[in-house]
Amino acid sequence: MENVWFWIFGWILSVLTLTGNGLVILLVCRRRQLRTETNAFIVSLAIADFFVGLTAIPLQFFYTLASGRDALPKTSIGYFAVMFIRVVFQYTSGTNLCCLMLDRYIAVTKPLKYLPFMKRRRVIQMIALAWGIPSTVITLVASLRFSLNNSLLYKISGWFYACFEIPLCLILIFCFVSMFRIVCKHKQAARILAKQLHFNHEVFIKTQGKSTVKMMAVVVALFLLCYIIFARCSFVLILNSHNSCEDTGYKLPILVVNSAVNPLSYAIFKRDIRKELKRQMHFINNF
Repeated sequence: MENVWFWIFGWILSVLTLTGNGLVILLVCRRRQLRTETNAFIVSLAIADFFVGLTAIPLQFFYTLASGRDALPKTSIGYFAVMFIRVVFQYTSGTNLCCLMLDRYIAVTKPLKYLPFMKRRRVIQMIALAWGIPSTVITLVASLRFSLNNSLLYKISGWFYACFEIPLCLILIFCFVSMFRIVCKHKQAARILAKQLHFNHEVFIKTQGKSTVKMMAVVVALFLLCYIIFARCSFVLILNSHNSCEDTGYKLPILVVNSAVNPLSYAIFKRDIRKELKRQMHFINNF
């Protein structure tokens, strides 16, 4: 089998993704005090990313190993099955990430309305939609395979995928820019207050702000990079429906990296989960 380094690198990324997201799921589920509304979104995202790590590289590896081919035949049932499973979790991860960003957007921009709005029922509804919409749409696209020729199927699939990818990117950019502006205003107000009180907190505030912005910028950048590649493939299908997108060599690793970074950025750097992780590590070291 060719592309040995692709598979080695892909498996390393998959193991890191499974480990990171599995750890987040385990930590939150084991500790009652971590079962908050925001952490519910984090766990849902971690589950989606866990399955991305479980299916994106491993599923394609075992299929190519069984078929004896390094490239999957585009017209085979196996190819559509592998792609269907991967795409479902790929877009479910994206919708869960946007739900988490919307949760943080409301908390930062409308703090007084957050608690009345983000009730347990609302969280369940948002998570259900984050899982239900991608599964329904991708199942609909997959069902068209049996009633359409490949050319028309590629074109319709491209439109469906683009209608997913572009709104997700726009929502993420809007939430990030809005929160960034609020954080900048808070930092400016804090500096003015510090000067009035003759008590300089400038260095501390600047460090905290920079750390938060960098963390969010990395996540947004990776998400956009990943989904710009997917959007490119969607437009290839729309404009040239006789050919599919031939960029698996870098598309799948970027997808898995995106899922590996999510738990690190949104959970490990979250204060309550970070504190629980340190407690567990301290317990293991003493044991």
